[in-house]
Amino acid sequence: MINKYVLVVHLLFFTLVSLAQESYNSKNMVVSKADLNRMVYSKDTTANALYLYEKGYSRIQDGGSYDILTDYSAKIKILTEQGYEKATIEIPLYKKNKSSKEKIKNIVAHTYTYENNQIKKVTLDKDQIFFNEYDENHTLVTFTLPNLKPGCVITYSYQTSSPFVWRFREWEFQDDIPKIYSEYTTDIPGNYIYNTRIRGPLKLKTNESSIKKGCIKVSGGGKADCSHNVYAMENIPAFIEEDYMTAKKNYFSKIAYELSEFKGFDGSHKKYTKTWKDADKELKEDPNFGQLLKKNALVKDVLPQEISLLPNSLDKAKRIYHYLTKNYVFNGDLYVLRKVDLKNAIKTKSGNISEINLLLYNVLRQQGFSVQPVLSATRNNGYIVKIHPVISDFNYLLVQLNIDTTSYLLDASISTLPFGNVPFRCLNQYGRLMDFKNGSSWVDIKPKMRSYYYFKEKMILQPDNQILCDAIFAYGGYHGYFRRNQMAKKQKYIERIKKVNPDIEITKIDIKNQYDLPAPFVEEVLFTRYPDDIEDILYINPFSNPFFKENPFKLNQRTYPIDFGYQDSYTYQITFEIPENYSFEDIPEDTSFGLPNNGGTLHLSTKANNKVLTINYRISFSSDYYPKDYYESLKIFFNKIVTIENNSVIAIKKGL
Repeated sequence: MINKYVLVVHLLFFTLVSLAQESYNSKNMVVSKADLNRMVYSKDTTANALYLYEKGYSRIQDGGSYDILTDYSAKIKILTEQGYEKATIEIPLYKKNKSSKEKIKNIVAHTYTYENNQIKKVTLDKDQIFFNEYDENHTLVTFTLPNLKPGCVITYSYQTSSPFVWRFREWEFQDDIPKIYSEYTTDIPGNYIYNTRIRGPLKLKTNESSIKKGCIKVSGGGKADCSHNVYAMENIPAFIEEDYMTAKKNYFSKIAYELSEFKGFDGSHKKYTKTWKDADKELKEDPNFGQLLKKNALVKDVLPQEISLLPNSLDKAKRIYHYLTKNYVFNGDLYVLRKVDLKNAIKTKSGNISEINLLLYNVLRQQGFSVQPVLSATRNNGYIVKIHPVISDFNYLLVQLNIDTTSYLLDASISTLPFGNVPFRCLNQYGRLMDFKNGSSWVDIKPKMRSYYYFKEKMILQPDNQILCDAIFAYGGYHGYFRRNQMAKKQKYIERIKKVNPDIEITKIDIKNQYDLPAPFVEEVLFTRYPDDIEDILYINPFSNPFFKENPFKLNQRTYPIDFGYQDSYTYQITFEIPENYSFEDIPEDTSFGLPNNGGTLHLSTKANNKVLTINYRISFSSDYYPKDYYESLKIFFNKIVTIENNSVIAIKKGL
């Protein structure tokens, strides 16, 4: 009985200690002993650091210049040396010009450690705060907390003021490290009307609104009430970027604001959020966009006569497109609705994305084709807001060509794409077709071409146990596009092929269809392989060029969808011949597996017919986009793919 009692006491004591160690102070900025002594976060044991507490408060300044004031404070636990990067703080301040800019004050930062049974605090020196000009519109404030050690806690706080009422502070609840608690409070006067958007998959723990009386006072004794809002989340997982996603800002759990209208105390009234009819009018008059859509005289001598004199047809449109892609170079700048010098682009045969595609638009139009510009956004820029115009969402320009009843989206900045297709960077769901006569409208931006891998190998085992291989590796659609882009440096490309599998010895490589669009990009490769020889049994993995060496999906939980960009398939066909006095002892088992709701299939079939083994292997995806609910299924699906391609073995008994 005594031993049982002692055991219960010990277990109870251990449980209480564990709970106490887990009890970080996530209620305020006070640094406790528990904050310093605890060295792991049980909800994410891989975390190198985590926010214990974070709070922000934004409001319109009461009196004075009526700037937006934001108080920010954060308390971060550093768990490992890898977490030190979180102790370098960067705060961007927006500026329009020298007199109109955001400001910062009251920067206070401390590092806390636990030494000799005492909490020690080290304060950041003011001379360790740096202000650097980041670009023409931003100043970057940076500082690094001192005295960092694994287990320390850092705190910092500051206040910003902004004269730009249309740039109300947005609040990102997620970061690339976990947060135990994050809270944002806003006081917004009734005469400032903002569109408020709560985005992301995570749920708010607190979402409260009330009226705050007389929060703003004006000259003459006037007052305005405020909408007082409190938003909070708890136990927020880290946002970890992984393959097959668009811009992370599409998925961050956050609160964003856009000023819709302002009603001044003097009776003035200004609308900021426009209708698409308003935006169309503004864009039509834009000197860097709408005013450049009728430059027939500027482009009349761009085309050679052997193209310009052809009768209008789809073939002529293709020849115009290919001529421009080969003779005019995209300089890499994604400038839309900014300074555009079309005349200089024609002269230098180089330009930003607006200049290149405005050239394409005007040439096609000058030749009598029906064309319209399409404003869009790259995958890295994030999705475009649809409910009302947000012009800053657009950072790309495409051209829609209409011939008979068929429309083609074109981009003259890329020479490695077939006519009627857009670069992978543009596969971002939709764009805005600008029709200034009938009104703009949304158009889907979807892949037009089929993308695939098709590998075919013939393997012949020689009497000296070498395996001679004759392979064709074909890449169609976007896979061919990527290969052609890599071929810009051919020698490095060849060297990369040779390094795909260090166990093969390449004797010849021929590249086919490098410039023949839309044919697949093809590598014809001759090589030799050497099987493992163990006790008169030869062992070889039949897949010399696996599609996937590892599973791209490794997260315990993914809170955002899987966006491949395009639908594709992977096919691998192998024939393996062995000499008469050899025999197959073991071959891979047939396998079939599918994703839920016919989302994709995996098939492996093998057939040994005397001295010839045939392997047919195929992966097919029926969609280019999968909701996050598919994540676990996709992880299992790719685990099976990686296992098949990297762990399959053929065992061959040597002849006597």
